[in-house]
Amino acid sequence: MEQRGTVKEILTVAYPLIISTASSTVMQFINRMFLAHYSAEAMAACVPGGILAFTFLCFFMGLVNYSNAFVSQYFGKGQRSNISRSVWQAIWLAIAAGIIIQITIPIGYFIIGHAGHDPAVAVLEKEYFFWLTIFSVLPLTGSALASFYTGQGRTKYTMFANICGNIACVLFSYWFIFGGMGLPPLGIKGAAMASACGGAVVTSILLAFVFSAANRARYRIDKFWRMDMEFFWRMIRFGSANGIGFLLEICGFSAFVFMIGSLDKISLAANNIVASVNNIAFMPIIGVGTAALTLVGKYIGMNDIPAAEKTVYRSAAIAISYAVFIGTLFFCFPGMFVNIFGGAGPDYAEILPLARRLMGVLAFAILFDGIGIVFADSLRGAGDTKAAMIIGIGTTLIVFIPITWAAIHYTHSVIYAWGGYGIFATVYFIMALLRFRSGAWKKIKLIK
Repeated sequence: MEQRGTVKEILTVAYPLIISTASSTVMQFINRMFLAHYSAEAMAACVPGGILAFTFLCFFMGLVNYSNAFVSQYFGKGQRSNISRSVWQAIWLAIAAGIIIQITIPIGYFIIGHAGHDPAVAVLEKEYFFWLTIFSVLPLTGSALASFYTGQGRTKYTMFANICGNIACVLFSYWFIFGGMGLPPLGIKGAAMASACGGAVVTSILLAFVFSAANRARYRIDKFWRMDMEFFWRMIRFGSANGIGFLLEICGFSAFVFMIGSLDKISLAANNIVASVNNIAFMPIIGVGTAALTLVGKYIGMNDIPAAEKTVYRSAAIAISYAVFIGTLFFCFPGMFVNIFGGAGPDYAEILPLARRLMGVLAFAILFDGIGIVFADSLRGAGDTKAAMIIGIGTTLIVFIPITWAAIHYTHSVIYAWGGYGIFATVYFIMALLRFRSGAWKKIKLIK
């Protein structure tokens, strides 16, 4: 008899997702490392500008990404035509979102202009924000196409596409930022352009894979391109809660970064270094969470609730093991992760020691944040997106932002601000665990 919900099955789905989801963050990581060597102002500007661009993007990204849950449940039921319909609705959403999001550019300029950041940094924040927003249709369309494979657990295809995109970004990033071969140094604009080039490579490869002759024959993927309004609104109904929750959680972290930016340039740069390390370190947990979402959806489609539950608890155990391992490294050897960001400027004599102290706080926070993500993603895979949204919004508005504001207002310390992040992660984990254990997700009907 087939064994379901095993560690091997979870890791088989997760390990390509870990590499796949890491691709975009690796692009940013490499860009930031180059920018740190380009100038301290560029390093200080890249995270606020990038997070603001992603904040405006993330509602649509959450909405488009939720096609994974539809694909996984239809895959469990063996309904190939509805897999194709799910992907096409996500593609139309991605294209529309890429157009609509352009109206956020003046809003972003206004926010940056009133954030109280150093004027030299604010100029670079606007430039980085602008170019990331212009090309936002690329990651959205890539996510829609990736759901065809991710939702079925065939994640090696997305892994390959993202590896190619990552290589392209590395090459373009160095060239565009520092210049060469007749191109002048573009600095932070070059970092954004390199990310766009990497995204274009990913999207192009996935287009070729999804619309291959084999998929046209097996899934008739080229026959279901029309918008299905009943299907479309059902995806929006469940996906919008996912998008709203994602949006407000990212808004909370954006507020976190901008509040830290009001302290001083040194604190902001140290925060940005630790945030960059955190993004890379978190990729395995995100991969495990996405694998849990996919497999929970698959087993619900197969009407096998015990296998879905087993998958979630074993995914959580994997996340705990990894978080303890990486957290120990963060606490014991912080310099191994932050010293590579060291530049030639005098500011780095203050930035790097502060970043090393922040790594100790991150060592604690990553454990609870990681487990919370696994349980929240499992709820989303079951269609319980409203509960996941409420948990995310509640913990952000009631815990994360107030504690961060108090830490910065009363202590003027970035370290205490990151302590607030650790408290938020702990509360988020507890709430997601309690909701999962309630069993309410078992009663939700995502698909017909």
